[in-house]
Amino acid sequence: MTAEPQVAELLGRLASGAVPAAEAVAERLDALHRVHAGTGAVASFADERALTDAARLDRAFAAAGPVGPLHGLPVTVKDWIDVEGFPCAGLTGRTDRHPGVDATAVARLRAAGAVVVAKTRPWGRVRHPLDPARTVGGSSSGEAAAVAAGASPLGLGSDSGGSIRLPAAWAGACGLKPTTGRVPGTGHFPRIGALSDGRTQVGPLAADVATLELALSVISGPDGVDAGVPPVPLAGSAAVRPDGLRVAVAGGSAAWRPAPEVLAAVERAAATLEAAGARRVPWPLDWLPDAWEITRGYWARATGRPGLTGADVQRQLWDWDRFRTRALRAMAGVDVLVMPVALRTAPPHDEPDDLEAFVCTLPASLSGSPALALPVGADAAGLPLAVQLVGRPWEDHVVLAAGRIIERGATSPTGGTG
Repeated sequence: MTAEPQVAELLGRLASGAVPAAEAVAERLDALHRVHAGTGAVASFADERALTDAARLDRAFAAAGPVGPLHGLPVTVKDWIDVEGFPCAGLTGRTDRHPGVDATAVARLRAAGAVVVAKTRPWGRVRHPLDPARTVGGSSSGEAAAVAAGASPLGLGSDSGGSIRLPAAWAGACGLKPTTGRVPGTGHFPRIGALSDGRTQVGPLAADVATLELALSVISGPDGVDAGVPPVPLAGSAAVRPDGLRVAVAGGSAAWRPAPEVLAAVERAAATLEAAGARRVPWPLDWLPDAWEITRGYWARATGRPGLTGADVQRQLWDWDRFRTRALRAMAGVDVLVMPVALRTAPPHDEPDDLEAFVCTLPASLSGSPALALPVGADAAGLPLAVQLVGRPWEDHVVLAAGRIIERGATSPTGGTG
């Protein structure tokens, strides 16, 4: 499994020794400091630690060659994910918390040769790399800004109801929410678990789909600690034949109408898949209203809404189970669902916070499906447009394969989805 330019080129040069890890890390640190000055994307730097880790990799390379498939690659990590040697505040605001152990996903990236160069800011006023008056959304906002600006080759975020996908879409990066249970949440702060938090998933952000797939191959699989991660193998996207794919489109709902340019991007993405040999099939569900109501109930439980009874909670969980069953039945006849990530492009900072901005990302969170946010060009104002590709649980490779097809179409001389 390989990544495409630009990350693949960098990894090749690192693996051959043409570029030392220390040089690659120093360059990315310089870029991150510049991008942070304009966006506020970084929560904490530890330059000396990152350069020390890179120098250790260079010594290991001199003795035995590259350490792993990510040898020397600089990566960034959302502040809510533990990285030994960096502060991790989570939701507490405590800047004095320094974890002594990496989160599982971080430990796997490091074991594969990656170097963590910075922790990125969740929520807060992260400024859009193309227009500082606009937001990139939350909560993996710093990751999305750093990746989209080209300062971070690979980022690690987390997604409950869309917090990888929405920032990635608005900033112009690729972001993957893996199948629920694909990647251990061990070391996420605040703590997440299959029973207490059935939505949140750790996942990658990058400039291209191949880098997401490479990262997913490194971080996925059981760790013996997160009981919600079963031993389901990750298949490769290269085995997916486009001429066998069944593709459906979900354009919105009566209460949530995407902007015309967003709908047009969705249709062009579906057309790109059809041109590659996929077959269009109908999508039978108007699932956004139910997803919104169930998620509102989820938020009420999490915040301890006064008057919420045990019977209320039981009803909410029953509704969630029913929704998931209906969604999975609908997906049984669909390999890839193409739909918006958000109803519009990135809004200005001074607009009131709108949780309904996540309405299009909620269904895949509730169903446990893999979902990819994929940039597909720009609107008339130059802001990134994106589409969301949703697949059946455990078929992350199918979603990634579809993403690569659309990605190639968007950059071909006759293609273009933006």
